[in-house]
Amino acid sequence: MDKKYQVFISSTYKDMKDERQVAVEAILDAGHIPAGMELFAASDRSQMEVIRAWIDRSDIFMLILGGRYGSIDPESGKSYIQLEYEHAVATEKPFFALCLTDDAINNKVKALGTDAIERDDTKKLNDFRTVVKSKMCSEIRDARDIHRYVQKSIKDLASSRELEGWVRASRVQDAQSMTDRFQKLEMASAVLSDTNVRLRDELASALRRREELLVRVAAAEAEAAKSQFSLLPHFTGGFSESSLDAQFQLEFSVDMDIDHNYQTHRRTWNGTYRTMFSVIGASLLEEPDDRSVHAYIEKVLREQTNGSLSVSVSEISFQSMKMKFATLGVVELTKPDKAVCWSLTANGRTLLMKLHEGV
Repeated sequence: MDKKYQVFISSTYKDMKDERQVAVEAILDAGHIPAGMELFAASDRSQMEVIRAWIDRSDIFMLILGGRYGSIDPESGKSYIQLEYEHAVATEKPFFALCLTDDAINNKVKALGTDAIERDDTKKLNDFRTVVKSKMCSEIRDARDIHRYVQKSIKDLASSRELEGWVRASRVQDAQSMTDRFQKLEMASAVLSDTNVRLRDELASALRRREELLVRVAAAEAEAAKSQFSLLPHFTGGFSESSLDAQFQLEFSVDMDIDHNYQTHRRTWNGTYRTMFSVIGASLLEEPDDRSVHAYIEKVLREQTNGSLSVSVSEISFQSMKMKFATLGVVELTKPDKAVCWSLTANGRTLLMKLHEGV
């Protein structure tokens, strides 16, 4: 049975944006679900509590370690990526790590400058790298290495560990205890002697009950088929519609002409994921790519912003929204060619119908 595994991606952020993007694409290409801190909404709990909860809910933990130690947790004095890694190891979470080679880090320094290398906590970073390299760790030189090692590591962990994963509800088959009993009785009947009338009678009675059960099942399936034409749509697979009521922020900038004085203003759109889905849901019926969805949202915001010359949505906010919709189960991300494309899941289409009909 095909399973989709949720993979938690841990890394520093500013210097590893490209590597994180390649990892996300590699996970999607393999048919699995990426998760990372950019997906998390604001919470009353501490940042590490939220991180640990997401790691616990994921099937696999992966670390991409470059030349920076990262933001420091004020309570422990350790970086968040080290605390994430230690939690995964302590809870025996299946994991793998990818470490940039010295040459790869030097290339990043040439491209990004000092933002790509640690300047304050070099000893802590070196000690942490030593710990990481002592366990399951592969050295990477470029994006192609990341893509190859991510897919290989997920495959190896799936074959060697009992991963829970996710499966589509339509592919889950319930145990048919009565059918199993009928099959055993049918096999036994082949070796029964002609004189074993009692067992033959039991088999005949069981087969009659089976026929009655099949008739009832057929009637129930016919009734279910009729319900597909009901005016009220239905969700499947334990989908939680209320999960889309989570609060959500979209950051964007607006260029405006005020008395021939061009100014840029930063703004935030506040609402829920249900509200945003009601805005973009219909446009996803054509299965657009990332760029088209991005442009559509900017067009909607520009129409709602009086006097704006242009609107630019924050890439981080956009990527966070995209992955959250995938996690909520209303959007499926595919990559038929080189671009990541959006399509509605069965539950996404049902939700769109409900929003359209005002159900």
